[in-house]
Amino acid sequence: MGARELSPPLVRGLAAARAYARFLVDPIGYLRESYRRHGPLHLLGAPLPLLPPRRRYVFALGPDHNRVVLGDPVTFRTTGQTLPGPKGSAQRRLRYGLTRSQREAHARQRELVLPVFQRAAVDRSIPRMVAVVDELLDRWRVGQTLDMAHEMKWVSLRLSSEILFGRDDPERALRLGEMIGEWLERNFRPGVWLALLNVPGTPYRALLRHAERLEAEIGALLDRRRRAGAAGGDVFSLLVRAHAEGQPWMSDRDLVGQATILFAASYETTENALAWTLFLLAQHPERTEEIAEELAGALGGAAPGAAELARLPLLDAALRESLRLLPPVPYTIRSVEGEVELAGATLRRGDRVVLSHYVTHHLPELYAEPERFLPGRWLELRCTPWEYLPFSAGPRLCIGFSFANVAMKVVVARILQRFRFALRPGTRIDPWVKVTMAPRRGLPMALHAPGAKLAPQPVRGRIRELVDLPV
Repeated sequence: MGARELSPPLVRGLAAARAYARFLVDPIGYLRESYRRHGPLHLLGAPLPLLPPRRRYVFALGPDHNRVVLGDPVTFRTTGQTLPGPKGSAQRRLRYGLTRSQREAHARQRELVLPVFQRAAVDRSIPRMVAVVDELLDRWRVGQTLDMAHEMKWVSLRLSSEILFGRDDPERALRLGEMIGEWLERNFRPGVWLALLNVPGTPYRALLRHAERLEAEIGALLDRRRRAGAAGGDVFSLLVRAHAEGQPWMSDRDLVGQATILFAASYETTENALAWTLFLLAQHPERTEEIAEELAGALGGAAPGAAELARLPLLDAALRESLRLLPPVPYTIRSVEGEVELAGATLRRGDRVVLSHYVTHHLPELYAEPERFLPGRWLELRCTPWEYLPFSAGPRLCIGFSFANVAMKVVVARILQRFRFALRPGTRIDPWVKVTMAPRRGLPMALHAPGAKLAPQPVRGRIRELVDLPV
C-alpha cells in the first residue's frame, strides 16, 4: 500500500459525491484506494445537501497523522460516527456517551468508571469469565456446524453484561445488545444517509423510532437499577449513583449516552475481534496447533488465571496479529475545533478528519507482508502507539482495552483446550463496516476434537481482497 507523498488534493463536485458514496458503502475499499491514489492526505469538498456547505472531510492516513490528531483531543474533538438526529431526539441522546463527552466532563466520567476497567479489577474477574465461556462451550458438540460469529456475539454480550450490569438479568442484557446492534446497523443503511427525511415510510424515520425504543429499554434498565439501590460495583451502578448525587457532569443525556456507548463498545469490538481471530486460526491450522501446544504445556486442561495468561506468548501474538490484520474498528473520525495546519493543509473549524487503523496496520514500511497472518512477527516486533492502534491511542485510548484483551485470551484459550474448528468450504465472507467491522453473513464452522488433522478451506468474497489466504 505504499504511496509517494503528495501535496494535499481537494476533490470537488461530482467526483466528491462519488467518493462520499463509495466511502459510505465500502469504507475500507475507499480508504485503500484513496491512499494509493492520493497518498497520506486528501480532502473532499461537501457537495451534498446533508452536509454543511463549508465542511470538508480530511483523510489523514498513517502514523504521523495518528500522532498529531489523536495526541491532541482538544483541537481534534471526538465525534460520533452515527447520525446525530434532530435536536431533542432519542437518536441524539443515545450517541452522547464517554466517546463524545469533552474536557472536564470526559475526565470526570472516565475517572468514575475507570476502576472497573483497570487491570487488577479485570484480573479478579477472570474466574467469572471462564465460567461464562464454559457455559457456552458446554453446549457445543463435536460434529456440529455453528455460526462462530453468532457464538462470539453471545459470549461477548454475556461478558460485557457482567462488567456493566453485574449479574443482573442476563437475558435483558442480551436483548439490549441485539437492539443496540440493530441501531448501529440502521445508522449505516445507504437509504438513511441519502434521504434524511423524517416522514412515515422512510428509513430515517424507522431509525428514529428504533432509537426511541432503544432509549426506553435502557431507561427501564436504569430505573430498575435505581429501585434496587444501585449498590453494586458494576458500571451501571456507578453511573446511576453519580446521576442520583446530582453530579453536574452526569445529566440525563449523559446517563443514557454512557449506558448505550459503553455497552455497544464493550461487546461489539470484542465480538468481532474474536470472530476474525477464529476465522484466521481456522485458515491457519498450523498456528492453531502451536497455540494449543503452548496451552497444554502451561495449563494442561486447567482454566487460566491472570499469571498463566501473562505467560502465553503465542496466544498473545495471534491476537495481536488478528487485531492488526482485521481491526474491529477500521477507522475513526475527529472534528476540527479551530483553524490548524496539518501536513501543509489548512483545516477549518467543523472539518472532519478521518483516521484509519486499517490503513496504518497495512503499511508495508511498518509491517512486512502486511496482508498475511504472521503472528510470529510479534515475538520481536515493537511498534509505537501511533503505528499499532486497535484500541485507538493517545489521551482517548479505549478505556476497556485491558478487559477486551483478557476476555479474548480467555475465550480463545478455553475453545482450543476443547475443540478445533474448520470453515465450511466455499463460504462467502464479506467484511461489513458499521462502526465496527463484522463478517456480513456469519462464519459457519464445523467443530472437531483436539488432534484432528485439519486444512484451510477455500472461501469466497471480499475477505480475499483484505487477507492473503493460504487457499
